[in-house]
Amino acid sequence: MPSREIDVRTLAEHLGGEARGPETTVVSLAAPDRAQPGSVVVAVDGTALERALARSPSVVVVPVELDVPHEAPCAVVTVANARLAFARLSALFDDRPAPSPGVHPTAVVASGASLGPDVSIGPLAVVEDGAQIGAGSIVGPQCTIGEGARLGRACRLHAAVTLYDGVHLGDRVRLHSGCVIGADGFGYASGPAGAVKIHHLAGVVVEDDVEIGAGTAVDRGTVDPTRVGARSKIDNLCQIGHNTRIGRDCLIAAMAGIGGSVTLEDGVVLGGYVAVADHVSIHAGARVAGRSGVTKDIPAGETWAGFPAQPYRRWVRGLYLHGKLERMWRAVRERDDER
Repeated sequence: MPSREIDVRTLAEHLGGEARGPETTVVSLAAPDRAQPGSVVVAVDGTALERALARSPSVVVVPVELDVPHEAPCAVVTVANARLAFARLSALFDDRPAPSPGVHPTAVVASGASLGPDVSIGPLAVVEDGAQIGAGSIVGPQCTIGEGARLGRACRLHAAVTLYDGVHLGDRVRLHSGCVIGADGFGYASGPAGAVKIHHLAGVVVEDDVEIGAGTAVDRGTVDPTRVGARSKIDNLCQIGHNTRIGRDCLIAAMAGIGGSVTLEDGVVLGGYVAVADHVSIHAGARVAGRSGVTKDIPAGETWAGFPAQPYRRWVRGLYLHGKLERMWRAVRERDDER
């Protein structure tokens, strides 16, 4: 059921766009194929716009460069960035309820833990001694907050998140179900009796506004903490090795695996299934295509692909030439036969 009603002028102001057409209100966000009266739709291209208009939404949001018929039967809001507008609308209409503040009767909170105002601790959660949880943070069911761990303000931990001892989260960090932050890294020294464990003495620092997907693991550092920079986003089922330093505004897609002591500078983008070898540096703004294997440093701003990863143009040319090998081989064989 609709939880709020927003008029088109307020909507345009929220999106930083311009509105034209009839005065109207909306109560929901819809996809172009499911538009209906009372909904707002974001149409990124002409095809999506045509599908949306056929279903008569109350408002359609379009990029400024997209032509909309003046006889469109709805209000139109033009924006500079349609995808950004969609993100803002999704937040505006996200009315999923948050847990109420308070500690559930089945939760276990150590006497030496510190809870800020309006904190919510869910069923069967455990908060160990010395942990600090900032104002307005939500700790979901069956989460474990280790000894001395710290959460900033307005953090959200979904069910079954584990923070090991000494993990520090900034403000507004969101961790999805099954995250494990601060487990020991995979570090061993060879000894006469086999592998000898290297103990990981530092923790993990996750800065403000980071989001980490379900089932992702971020290992603790050896003597200096592993660090995830502000506003970075890490997808589901990723592995972040010990001592790694991830900069600000990085995007890491699902199933990526990052080895130990890796440096990702600000704005790096890793596609799905990317593997990064230990001690590699990927410099600011670089991008790595999905399923690539990074074995050496990548310069700032470049796009690499392949296994082993190489500059994108070189990789594409290699694929092109590989496709020519059959023809070349046949030509050589025919020439030899003629001799």
